[in-house]
Amino acid sequence: MKKIISTQGLTFGEHIDDNISSAINWRVSPRLEALYQQLFGEPIHTAVTLSFEVMDGEIKNIALTYLIDSHDHERLSNFRDACNIFFSLHGFVADYDDESVYFSARDIYDMASLIHALDAMTVSLESVMCAVPDDIADTDDLYTPSGDTIIQIPNVPKYRINDGTIWISPNALQHCNRLKHLDIPYGMTNHREILDTYAPKVSFREWEALYDGTLPDETVDDEDDDNFTLDEDHVAYSKDGKKLLFARVEFCESRYEVPDGVEEIADLAFSAINTYLELVIPRSVRRIGDALFGAEGHITIRD
Repeated sequence: MKKIISTQGLTFGEHIDDNISSAINWRVSPRLEALYQQLFGEPIHTAVTLSFEVMDGEIKNIALTYLIDSHDHERLSNFRDACNIFFSLHGFVADYDDESVYFSARDIYDMASLIHALDAMTVSLESVMCAVPDDIADTDDLYTPSGDTIIQIPNVPKYRINDGTIWISPNALQHCNRLKHLDIPYGMTNHREILDTYAPKVSFREWEALYDGTLPDETVDDEDDDNFTLDEDHVAYSKDGKKLLFARVEFCESRYEVPDGVEEIADLAFSAINTYLELVIPRSVRRIGDALFGAEGHITIRD
């Protein structure tokens, strides 16, 4: 069996993740609204919230809740039916008293189904929660599926965090009473804060290269490299044009249109841009990375 745990270090309470809710509003809801109009012949406008309950670090409930405009009985019923079709979950409920439509996942099957449905629509919940083996031991190390975050450091005297790991979950050190030393991989960002707070007596070494002594491929920052192309706005794409990689600091647009045919936008793609950005994407995009904007921004899906 598996269980779903918080990767944010949350242990108890009910929580709303504003970033995830915004991502669903940007990436998923416009397609759901379009389906509703196709099915019922009238436009609809929605607002969505993703919330979850945590008990002893384990996720016990995930709720996806939609509010709609002009929420009469018929529209709520129709929107519930559209949600069941769109998400293929067949568990949405129309609450006529609260004037909402929601899906409440309380067991591992329903939670995994909801997580998978959102992930298929380019909204990953990995930064919020992660499925792990139910019988995980204190001496086991544990990473999120992408390897970006370590969510449990084993209770051993010395441990080397894997290359490529970027973050330590706040609860990663909760069982580490035997830990004396950590090797921190090249590129990790939040380890000092976590160690100062939760393990101030643990020594650590920050590596300035990968553990084998080499540096990761940094040719993505070299304009003469053959692994990417730059457009006139200083935005880099993979050679096949299917992935938007990053925007250089020279990028100065307040509105940018991603070309047709692009299927993926990388994590942190516009993180070097410190001004508000409207990113207009085609419907060919299937995955949008996390921490996309350096300042505020929003995504518009064009027809």
